[in-house]
Amino acid sequence: MTLSSASLSLLRCALAVFIVSPLINVGPVNLGAFLLLLSSLLWLSIHPERWWIFWQRHFQLPLLMGVLLAIFYTANQLNDFDVPIEPTFAQGRWLILLALAAPAIAQGVDQEAWKNILFFSLVFLLCAVAMYCLDAALYLGWDSNLILNLLDAQRDDLLRPSWVFNPHPFSRTLIAALLLVLGSLMLTESRKVKQACLLGVLGLVVMLLLGAVRTAFLSLAVMATCAWIAQGRGRVLVGLLVGLFLGVVSLWVRALIFPQQDPDRSLQFRIALFEQGMQAFQEKPWLGGGYQAARRIQWPENLQAFMASQTLATSNTHVQWLEMLVSYGLIGGGFFLALWAASGWLVVQAQRQTTRPLRLAALLLLLNWISLTVAGFTTVFRESEWALWIITLLAASWLVEQRGLSSAAESDR
Repeated sequence: MTLSSASLSLLRCALAVFIVSPLINVGPVNLGAFLLLLSSLLWLSIHPERWWIFWQRHFQLPLLMGVLLAIFYTANQLNDFDVPIEPTFAQGRWLILLALAAPAIAQGVDQEAWKNILFFSLVFLLCAVAMYCLDAALYLGWDSNLILNLLDAQRDDLLRPSWVFNPHPFSRTLIAALLLVLGSLMLTESRKVKQACLLGVLGLVVMLLLGAVRTAFLSLAVMATCAWIAQGRGRVLVGLLVGLFLGVVSLWVRALIFPQQDPDRSLQFRIALFEQGMQAFQEKPWLGGGYQAARRIQWPENLQAFMASQTLATSNTHVQWLEMLVSYGLIGGGFFLALWAASGWLVVQAQRQTTRPLRLAALLLLLNWISLTVAGFTTVFRESEWALWIITLLAASWLVEQRGLSSAAESDR
């Protein structure tokens, strides 16, 4: 085996690990990202010209990423971080991963490899769905932690029993998984695979209901509406109605499981967090307070108990776009919004496909980008959300590259 073929095999394996990592926990996400970064570097070291060829066609993305990294470093330096490069890398590592992995995957992974990767992801997902549903049933029905004890794991969030290992990206990860299963269901001809996918859809819907994250059902409604506009009526209209129905049922189910929770009080906390974030932004409006500045906000006494109940006893503004403004000011936040819009344009460009499987894949990527955009108004991105965004852009880059190759082949005929 040559070094080139070995690097390509490693790249494909790392991509498969990275895609399934948000289903597990933060640690696997970071490990998968690191493996993908190394394998992309190895492949690009053998084909260095491919990096320039790819990014010349999408120059606006690396330009925005470079400016953002410079802003991150400047903001961290102005806010007296001991080693500004460390928090800059902590925030910017996802941009570095995208800059290196997109050319490698878009030009080095073929359609057959993508099929194998997606099949592996689907099998892993269906196994995870079965395990999580079993754990939720044991926990809610018999107050048992049998599954977690077998895995030597802890239940991070007692109020979200169906996503025990990583509650933060709960709804976003489930929706991305649901899109993958729905896509597989619509494309497969195998009866057994269809039955497994239907069980997967049922399991994911159950977990969404148990979690009852309001943003998830708002995202489903918005996504279904966009899909309806893009693809016409039929199944998508049914999806819209189901999404709205789930949104209503989930709140009722959650009230039965956790009657002590007060949704109005939770909403008041979110408003108070937003107000504190706006105040922090106004104190340093241009370049912000640096990396994770929201975690250093001096919260009022009426929020201290709420803060203490959060993971790591910290919280945030619960709005991704405001979080960037607090950390990097109007300049950094504005460039981040520009990058987000440019990434959306890349996903939109990927919609121009000639075959049904690729058109469906492009639509599902667009819906996942929309889901993350909606979630950005009610939460902040952590490792799994960043990974989902990067995966969406990597796959969209590949689709855009395939479309370019098809157009070139047609013009040569």
